[in-house]
Amino acid sequence: MSRERPPDLVVIDREYDGSTGTLRAARNDVVDFLKAHVPDEDLQERAELVVSELATNAIQASPGVPFLLRVELIDDVSVVLTVTSSTKQSTALPPRETWGPAHSRAPRGRGLLIVDELADSVAIERPSNDTVAVIATFRVASAA
Repeated sequence: MSRERPPDLVVIDREYDGSTGTLRAARNDVVDFLKAHVPDEDLQERAELVVSELATNAIQASPGVPFLLRVELIDDVSVVLTVTSSTKQSTALPPRETWGPAHSRAPRGRGLLIVDELADSVAIERPSNDTVAVIATFRVASAA
């Protein structure tokens, strides 16, 4: 049985190998999708940076394991970008106040903080024990 999409929902779903060689393809897929559907260059640039951060996090968390990218355009009002990756950690999801490096000179740990600054909203979910999904939502400028 096929799941029908509402007429106001435009989607791309892609799976990428869990290697840094796929980062460019993921960024290009998002930008191409947005250029075709959303004439907001600022949103396109922010979404490109967000997918880069989230895909990099997915690859670092589980090298060699594929990650999923889903981009939805809903009612020409918002773009929802979701990166779902595997995780071997069964720890609790990080609370928002810990989205940043442990200290100012830490070489890593800024990804979620950057994503939070670029997107209008960010949520982290655990669809299953071994997966984590980060959902970044952007409002389309013409809908603001």
